[in-house]
Amino acid sequence: MADMDLKLRKVDIDFSDAKVHWNPDCPEFSHVFNAFSVGAPCIEPFLIKVMRQVNEQLPESASPRLRRDIELFNSQEGRHYRMHMKFNTVLHDAGYDTRESEAALKGDYKRFLDEKGLKFCLAYAEGFETLGPVLSGFFFDRSPALMERWDDASIFLWLWHVAEEYEHRHVVNSVYKLLYDDDYWYRLYGLAYCLGHLFHFVLRESNRMVKQDLATGRVKGRVRTRLRFGRSLAGLFAYAQPRIVFVAGRPSYDPAKLPPLTQAMFILDETSKRYGILEPT
Repeated sequence: MADMDLKLRKVDIDFSDAKVHWNPDCPEFSHVFNAFSVGAPCIEPFLIKVMRQVNEQLPESASPRLRRDIELFNSQEGRHYRMHMKFNTVLHDAGYDTRESEAALKGDYKRFLDEKGLKFCLAYAEGFETLGPVLSGFFFDRSPALMERWDDASIFLWLWHVAEEYEHRHVVNSVYKLLYDDDYWYRLYGLAYCLGHLFHFVLRESNRMVKQDLATGRVKGRVRTRLRFGRSLAGLFAYAQPRIVFVAGRPSYDPAKLPPLTQAMFILDETSKRYGILEPT
């Protein structure tokens, strides 16, 4: 499939004019994903380390295409977390202190790598990558106003990121099936563990950002703010839950068979034109 021909784009976003409240109609929506951004430089290096271990475990029968996809997957994820680190500097400069939370999350991933074993780490990674296409659909299907402003740095960061998550959606799933004979129940365990672990972090951090906005007067109206925050979370969960339960939760789930997203392809094309493409080394 054309949309699964992975590319490493030389993305280097200029965040000098980036906004913390990049969805001005709902700053709380911004903070839900700002919290994801805080977590990105923790989880994505973990994914890369897991896939490097996987590469050493692949049987000789593994296809050259899969090995190349693993390499490109790692390169894309490396580019993602570096751009999120740049954006997170904007959050830090705006007064959102997330250092303690970042350190705790990095500690979790170190513990997983040191103590949990490759199968658990890969199942967790597969769970995270299962969330990728869901977030892509959420941005491209349910947030048309953001597409109208796709060139804003903070918005572009997310549209590019989730578009590449959709592009490489099949890689970790393919490796898990190959190494662990598509162990369905353990895959569900990894998915559930990942979602519980990650969303606990996102809920806590986004709530801290909203509370700080209220305390500093960045947003007005405690009741209105809390209602918007609740609606943002409810909208995300309402979109994600049926797609995770009734699509990704099936034994037959194969992300490679998910249809292309037209708007994701548009963002990837624009990104390639703007920044160029690197061949993996």
